[in-house]
Amino acid sequence: MESPVPEPRVVASARPPSEVSGPFVCGWSAVGECAVVRVAGQVDGVTASAFETELKRVITTKLPKLVVDLRRVTVMEPAGIDVLAEAHNLAVKHGGWVRTSGAAKWLVDLIRSIGPDHYPTLAEALPAYRRAI
Repeated sequence: MESPVPEPRVVASARPPSEVSGPFVCGWSAVGECAVVRVAGQVDGVTASAFETELKRVITTKLPKLVVDLRRVTVMEPAGIDVLAEAHNLAVKHGGWVRTSGAAKWLVDLIRSIGPDHYPTLAEALPAYRRAI
């Protein structure tokens, strides 16, 4: 008998998800004029709809300038890549943008092929970041 698949969780929190309590956790916070969405776990066919809903909600009701922090993503299936592409297009329509940060090397080329700029760190992706001289 298979155990039931837990529902994806979207967590509205000012703190990053520090541990993945299920296959997918997503939370957002505002940093200046930008929203940061932190994602942890697996973004796959099951969790992509929750990921899409959260990105759309943040872009259309909070801030259209968005950094998606992917440091804790363990799996990103094509459905997740599609969500990022759609979020990028939606943000542009609302006068904003989507940037990604912290993705594993295997994911960076896929992200760059769909439009969003990718940065190695969250700090570098934020508009107010100034590199130390």
